[in-house]
Amino acid sequence: MKNKLVSVILVNWNGMKWLDKCLKSLMDQDYNDFEIILVDNASSDGSVEFVQKNFPKVRLIVNKTNLGFASGNNIGINNAKGEYILLLNNDTWMKKDFLSNMLKFYQKNNYDVIAPREVGYDGKKQSSYISKIDPFGHPVYLFEKKDEEAFYLVGVCLFFNKKIYMETGGFDDNFFMYCEEVDWFWRLNLLKKKFAYVDDIHVFHAGAGSTGEGIKYKVFLWRNQNTLQMLLKNYKWYNLLWILPVYFLQNIVEILFFLMFLKPKISLSYIQGWWFNIRNINRILEKRKLVQENRKLHELEIIRKMYLGFGKLKHLIAYNDAHLVKL
Repeated sequence: MKNKLVSVILVNWNGMKWLDKCLKSLMDQDYNDFEIILVDNASSDGSVEFVQKNFPKVRLIVNKTNLGFASGNNIGINNAKGEYILLLNNDTWMKKDFLSNMLKFYQKNNYDVIAPREVGYDGKKQSSYISKIDPFGHPVYLFEKKDEEAFYLVGVCLFFNKKIYMETGGFDDNFFMYCEEVDWFWRLNLLKKKFAYVDDIHVFHAGAGSTGEGIKYKVFLWRNQNTLQMLLKNYKWYNLLWILPVYFLQNIVEILFFLMFLKPKISLSYIQGWWFNIRNINRILEKRKLVQENRKLHELEIIRKMYLGFGKLKHLIAYNDAHLVKL
């Protein structure tokens, strides 16, 4: 295996409780030719001081404000010296042969981006799924159809050549958090790039390390902002003629649902998501123009890669089934 410098990028916001295990597992890797860049988004929990004191070899980039996940990663990648990039969530850890195995697989196979399989933070539960979106941009995880082709790779841990990222535009800075990797992989699909999960390499992941679990206003706000602009950028105009009416109808049903269950802020997040896209429409249309001018994949082929159903309905059924099992 030819040694190449790998730049590991971590974006952190008030994640000090995760950093010790994550950074120690990186420092313990049996592959030594790498750098760690931690981009801190104005944490107030002592994260920066903790890293400075305990991990002086980590390159720290401290933002004065919280710029979000997409911008944080872009700042890290723009400052990276490595030919290869490993994007990594801070609520993860890995075994000592992780980096060498990822690099070995990447160099031996014809993929533009790869991702390891996730295992629970305690090592007890392995998640093996195919990640897709439905035609309205909602993520869907297929556990029962592992032989299908993924539409995107979950952004917990991604490995790729820096050149590929720069050539394809990478994460959109207009996405504060959530869906940024889905949007990028939609573009990768349109450019006929190849990507895959690596079944026998694992990353241990806690999940919801920055935002926490449950129904949260900001999570809904960011998803509502980003899903709509993702649709506007990546679809051909003639598909938007039917996609957008169904998308807005689905939003209205969800607004009424959350009002009925006395969660008016969640309902408001949908309207704020629409308004965000109206305010940023010129910037979105400029990016749309670039996507549409450079795409190589026919629209029918991209739709065939999706989950052809309603992803939110599938999640609701799965949620109800899980709770019935507990009862």
